[in-house]
Amino acid sequence: MEFLFSAVINKYKILMIFWNLFLALVPCLTAYYLAKAVGKKKWDKLGKGQWAFVFLFLFWLLMLPNTAYLFTMVRHLVNYCRDFDCYRVCPGKTWMVMFFFVYALAGVPTFYYAIHKMKEVFKMLFSPRSAVFLPVVVIPLAAIGVMFGLFERYNSWDVLTRADEILKTLASYFTDGNHLLNLFAFTLSFYLIYYGTDIFLWKKKK
Repeated sequence: MEFLFSAVINKYKILMIFWNLFLALVPCLTAYYLAKAVGKKKWDKLGKGQWAFVFLFLFWLLMLPNTAYLFTMVRHLVNYCRDFDCYRVCPGKTWMVMFFFVYALAGVPTFYYAIHKMKEVFKMLFSPRSAVFLPVVVIPLAAIGVMFGLFERYNSWDVLTRADEILKTLASYFTDGNHLLNLFAFTLSFYLIYYGTDIFLWKKKK
């Protein structure tokens, strides 16, 4: 057990892999069970369940960046090798490239599934048009959430405990050129990942 807590790969704790994968699964499971509940009850309108839906949707939205955060795990390859050749290849540690790539790749199915399943919920509860616009709106928010985790080290639950601080940080993001550039790059990349996966799966179904 002590080995599990102390084991690291390029100074990255292996235990964090399980924790981050768990956090990425939370919005997927939330959307899955919400869709299942909505489909079973066949709600035409929210009715008495509106506050429960609002709470679950906000919870899902707060946890959604944890799926996309996995994409950034490749950053742990920085300085993974001190004796690389001119092609930046280090024979003794090249396996780390594939390790962190596969780890980051786990973000694709969780990111796509969490949004796609919530689209089904919106389609059942509201309208097909609302389902179409859902990814357009939530993906930039997920990008901001990932940046919060990278730069300020905020967690999803910090929205409840450090709301004022987060709002100030958010405002600063739109006045700083570097943050705006990062936000644009992250948002565009997330759009490409989501809609690219959507197109691929749609063609596979046909």
